[in-house]
Amino acid sequence: MSSQHLFSTFHTKKINVFFDESGKIGQRPNLLGAISIPRKIYQSEDIQKLNQLLKEEQIKIHWNKYNGFIPYKKNITDLINTFSEYRDYIKLNIINYHHGFLNSQQLFQKEHREHTIYSKFPERIIYGLIRGYGSETAVEADIFIDKATEYERIGLKETILNTLNAHSLYRGEKFVAKDCFLYPKNTEIGLELIDVLLGLMRIIILNTSPQELSKAENAKVSLTIELLENEALKNLLSEVKYYEWRGHNQLTRIDFIDYIYSFLIQHKY
Repeated sequence: MSSQHLFSTFHTKKINVFFDESGKIGQRPNLLGAISIPRKIYQSEDIQKLNQLLKEEQIKIHWNKYNGFIPYKKNITDLINTFSEYRDYIKLNIINYHHGFLNSQQLFQKEHREHTIYSKFPERIIYGLIRGYGSETAVEADIFIDKATEYERIGLKETILNTLNAHSLYRGEKFVAKDCFLYPKNTEIGLELIDVLLGLMRIIILNTSPQELSKAENAKVSLTIELLENEALKNLLSEVKYYEWRGHNQLTRIDFIDYIYSFLIQHKY
């Protein structure tokens, strides 16, 4: 069955997928993640208003640079509150990979190890978001990736489309990865959302003792606690498909809610 006939036969769900990473090489945890948002939701007035403000440089959102500055706090809070309204329609996949294990595999050249991080993991994460929507639904996905030298060097924009669509054809899935875009920071609000969510999750996983926090880190912890009071956000992070990879032949699914509870006990009570 051709893709044209497939998509004329079934109901087509159009989604946008936003991919990013968090954590410098050698600084655990190393997170890779993506979020899927139905295109109709993403094009809603309140989300596009934020998107326009971002494109016009009237707001800036970057989790790593947040140090307690009130305008930045407002921007992050507005971002989370806006998307939380659509929590039921959003899906989130995360892999926490052990870079130290990859780096220790000296039988493989550096380019092969990088391919695992910057191609295999992203493909696995995004594949999990655009498949499995039911036998009567076909999916059309546009993919947005935070622009990085590593992704450009391996040609991720092209390989991710080829690999995902090959999976769909070979496995008889009903999805097509239509296009892929590489955008720099502060040019697409969906990329800022996944950046902030990964930043929040990294703070939660680290769960650093309050006595060991710098001023900037303490500001991030305080904001994380405040944002978790939003039940929609807490539910989204609780139900995330969160996996850890430590060099085994399979990803290990972990209930992220346990990380959340440990974090709140450490910093709130």
